[in-house]
Amino acid sequence: MCQLRCHGLEGSSGYRLPHALTGIRLRQTHIVTLKKELSMARNRTRSLKQQFKFSIVDSSFKEHLDKHSLKKDAENDNSWRIYSYSEKNNLMDLSASFCKFLNKNHAEIKQIKDINELHVQEFLNFKASACTTETLYNYRTRFIKISKCVNHAFQSCALDFSNTVIPMSGVGKSKRKIAMTEEHAELLLNYCKHSDAKAAIGVRFALAFGLRVSEVTKIMSKDIDLDNLKLHIHKSKGGRSRNIPIPKELVPFLSNVKNEFGENQRICPLRNDSVNRFVYRVFEFHRINDYKDARTSVHAARKLWAQKLYDKLRNEGKTIKEACEEVSVQLGHGKDRKDVFNRYISNIW
Repeated sequence: MCQLRCHGLEGSSGYRLPHALTGIRLRQTHIVTLKKELSMARNRTRSLKQQFKFSIVDSSFKEHLDKHSLKKDAENDNSWRIYSYSEKNNLMDLSASFCKFLNKNHAEIKQIKDINELHVQEFLNFKASACTTETLYNYRTRFIKISKCVNHAFQSCALDFSNTVIPMSGVGKSKRKIAMTEEHAELLLNYCKHSDAKAAIGVRFALAFGLRVSEVTKIMSKDIDLDNLKLHIHKSKGGRSRNIPIPKELVPFLSNVKNEFGENQRICPLRNDSVNRFVYRVFEFHRINDYKDARTSVHAARKLWAQKLYDKLRNEGKTIKEACEEVSVQLGHGKDRKDVFNRYISNIW
């Protein structure tokens, strides 16, 4: 009797159901339970590729949908919907390639919910050597679409790939895109420390603050604010001014600079090309022609500075987006200039 009560097979008055009906009810309950267990098992055993297919094709794609009428539906979010075969195929192709990458580099990931933006960023970095910038932008857009499909298909997922950054493409890469190596920067700095050339002090500022050569030749002693630890860059490219934080370890050097120059005196009173030629001569003296051949000098040092600042910010706990935005601002560009990120930061992690 207790067993029947547990299954709800006895009436409230204590009347027991006929044996035939009892058997049917038990079988129906057992079938429903089995179906639920099978469904859960299928979800657990689906491969990543199958999970992406379920999200993209089975849950988000439907033939002959009226895209325009759905876009007018302001009350509901239809951003997860896929309207065309070409979009569906593009998303599936990318997801298949991404799955291969994950299987090789992150074999521990079995569930789609465990994927995060760092995995997507790694994939984009991996593809950068063989893909154009335009292709990388397309990949990023498709990943954002895939995340919306996944979040719709699996309520337990909350994927967000919108903060990924387009890395520097290695395809059609001009020589001027090279960054100065840390070894070469150290060599250049040591040379400048012992040089009386007018350009030497300007190069030291470029190495320390990631400045443009045009900014180096305009800095005056009064732009160095040691009380607030700020270096003021006045009306640089695009007419923008900015303040760059001064690291404490540079205070002794900058104090000497302020003592040596008058408040309204330029610290590097040279033309831009004179500073660049100085850098070429220093490296030529050490039989290094990489930068002269690439027609870059101070700009290469600026790229190195940007990468080092990015690495520092990431190690301090900043997200990829936060670190990239801060680097962009300190370089003298806008906060949301993603094209700047991929030009200056070659290793996005």
